[in-house]
Order: sequence, then C-alpha cells, then structure tokens
Amino acid sequence: MTKVAVIMFQQQPKRLDPRPSPRTDIRWIGSPNHYDAFAGPPIAIVIHTMVGTLAGTDNWFTNPESEASAHFGVGLSGEIHQYVSTTVPAWANGNIEPGNRWPGVDEPDPNFWSISIETEDNGRPDSEPVTIIQYDSVKSVCVNVLKDHPTIKYLVSHKAICADTKGCPGRRWLDGAFVALAHELHLNAIP
Repeated sequence: MTKVAVIMFQQQPKRLDPRPSPRTDIRWIGSPNHYDAFAGPPIAIVIHTMVGTLAGTDNWFTNPESEASAHFGVGLSGEIHQYVSTTVPAWANGNIEPGNRWPGVDEPDPNFWSISIETEDNGRPDSEPVTIIQYDSVKSVCVNVLKDHPTIKYLVSHKAICADTKGCPGRRWLDGAFVALAHELHLNAIP
C-alpha cells in the first residue's frame, strides 16, 4: 500500500508558489450534463467532495440520466479529470436554499455563476484527509480557472449553497484546507 502525505491545517500553512505548475495531465472525460451558457461572468469556485471515487464520479457524470456534473474532479493522487468546459455551466451545485451564504445574485441556480470542483474522498467525506498532492492539484486547477475568469472573487463550499448536502465538502476541507486554499488564491472564503 502506498502512503500519501496529508495536509494538517492547524496553523497557517507556508506560502506556496502562486504560479500553477504546468498541467499536461488533465484528462478530458466529457459530460453531456451542462447548460449552454453562463448568465454572466462566473463569480465563484465551488468546492465539493465526491463521497466516492474518481472512477465512480466519471461514470456518474458521463451518464445523461444522472443529471449531474462538475467542471473538474481531482483524485487523492492528484489526478485531474475535466467533465465540462469552463466556458459553460456544469450541474453541480443545486438550487440556493434558505439560510444560504451564496455571495452572488439572487437567482435560484448558482451553477450559472460558478466553476465547480469535485474532490475524491473514497466515500469518507469527514475522515479521508486531503492529501498534499490533491490540494496542490485543486490549487493548480483554481489558478488556471482564475486566469480565464478573473471575475471570480469567492471560494464557496457546497454547503454554503445547499444545506441538505450533509456538509459537503466535508470536514476534510472545512477543518482548515478550504480557508488555506482561499487565502493562497486571494479569494474570499465562504465555508
């Protein structure tokens, strides 16, 4: 069994290089589940946890009957899959629910204003730690998204939009990695 390093965020992490590493390893999977156009320039990146594996997410997002997708999926090993072009909205976020902390326009569907990233957790959203390589890959995806969408000002957790998501993206992100990532990206954190 290969051991992977995990990130502990009890203290402020050291400042990482903000430049993305060159990514030639993004694997295009493609999903038929997406809208045709954003309602306006995206304002947020939304972080999710898969409650499963990258392979399972590939199968789910490529199935038209699932009516679900995200722009990216990032594995615990750092592998990056892309399901939807960042030029159109994915179907990851659901509708805005009462008590939400969505920073955008008062529209019921935040998918029209955001880029979404799912992260592998092997079905353990509260106990599977975010690995260093997964964190770095998510950061790299975000940096590249920000180059294409400089209007993005927020890093939002899925639970800030939909209360019924059972805490998505899970304690694995919300115990510190989420705020650290927002800090490194110079985005406003909405955990």
